[in-house]
Amino acid sequence: MFRQGVRKFDPDSGLVYQECVIPRVSISRDELDWSRKRPTPAVKPRGTRGTRSLVDTVIEVVADHIGDVTDRHLEVLPPRLVSRIWRFLEARGLCLHAWKIFSKALLPRDEERTLSLYRYRHHICQPRVELKRYIEPLTSPSVDFITHLVISGGQSFTTSEMLWLTDIRNLGVLEIIRPADELGADFPDVSDRLIRGWTERPDPFPLLRVLRIFGDESTTQKSLHWVSKFPSLLLYDVIGAREDWPTHEQEAINQGWESTRLGNMALDDSLLRYLTLFSHVDDRQAKSLRELARSVDADLLSLCGDSGCEVKFVPDRQAPELIDYLTDSAKIVGSLPSWERNGAATATRACHGAIFEAWAFWLYSIIGQLSNDRDLEKQGASPGLQAVAGPFVLPSKPFASLFLGHSGRGGISLSPSYVKHGLFATKRFTFIRPSILQGNPIQQPTLNTKTATSDVNSGGRQGPAKVNGRKRKGLGDMLTSFMN
Repeated sequence: MFRQGVRKFDPDSGLVYQECVIPRVSISRDELDWSRKRPTPAVKPRGTRGTRSLVDTVIEVVADHIGDVTDRHLEVLPPRLVSRIWRFLEARGLCLHAWKIFSKALLPRDEERTLSLYRYRHHICQPRVELKRYIEPLTSPSVDFITHLVISGGQSFTTSEMLWLTDIRNLGVLEIIRPADELGADFPDVSDRLIRGWTERPDPFPLLRVLRIFGDESTTQKSLHWVSKFPSLLLYDVIGAREDWPTHEQEAINQGWESTRLGNMALDDSLLRYLTLFSHVDDRQAKSLRELARSVDADLLSLCGDSGCEVKFVPDRQAPELIDYLTDSAKIVGSLPSWERNGAATATRACHGAIFEAWAFWLYSIIGQLSNDRDLEKQGASPGLQAVAGPFVLPSKPFASLFLGHSGRGGISLSPSYVKHGLFATKRFTFIRPSILQGNPIQQPTLNTKTATSDVNSGGRQGPAKVNGRKRKGLGDMLTSFMN
């Protein structure tokens, strides 16, 4: 982690140098093994009178050593005992490892299927180990679940580390959010060059449907060429410097994208607005959506926060279209389950309770319905049944979300501000690729000649260097003259 150094002068050598003092960070075993540890300390219940049963003792011992439990251990246990262990763990606080093995064991059953088995969220305020430590537990080669990863302030991962993200074959939503200027937190270097590096990896991001990059010094409009190489990417959401996106609409057309008008509407940060990007909304419906946005957002957010909400499975492609419920006020009013709407507002007061995954969770679900989950089918991971909660269709696979760092004051901010270059120096750009929904083969995008020969920071490959007109010879000519 880089710290600004102090300029010093060495009188013996006459050199001026910069001295940086980096304190050693003590990393505990819990941080190295974060996915197998509870996010909160265990609270020992008060003892009861008399001797506890052997089963109760076994459950507590298993819970204390859940990091060592595997799928095979659960397979040999009676189903009722597995359910009791799950309920005990759920009450104490779940680690990612426990969620993965119990979700896989309990979801196929016909009883006790709740949202807590279908989605998992975890927030690490101060990531202090290399990125690979966080990536490995989130990776599922067999696509048992979909990963949603948010990288924000608190750790300056190197470019080499950021390239490891393509190892997450089941990565469905990736958010890279530069923290608000007021935090002054460390942040990875994100540029067109990084995205180009991802495309050079074998079969990069086969299931990535949504990519969000926020910052004032990150990608440019040239990145549209590189993100077009991700086969499942449907939504590219960016906050960037205005000067880096001068002709973004034309560039989007050239690369097979559509530039939306999201930034010019009253529903900028509305979850409902994002979810209706892929439907044709006329002026009358747009007015209706503005009135419904707050209500629908609260309902979708509250559902994500209700761990006890019942999850059912119906035959694939027979679930009601989620997009219909979101654009039809009559259906919304009459079909919502009864959950506590104020629960989401209460939970978001603390960063560890923030329901940051709702945006990605529902967006991934809608894209899956509209595209018939062709990407999952291509990977041999298409489910036979569709998960629903009330009238809402859930993602076709369980959903695990991890947020690294802080993006704003108070922890998690969905709209960090970037003002160091001026109040109006940045702008929101949102692009969609409807061809993915239609199942059309993706045509290889064309790269402008100027882009291909631009500087290294643009992400393009450099062409041969040109000799300055004022110079009489190039380097090759000079070497040749010495040899003659």
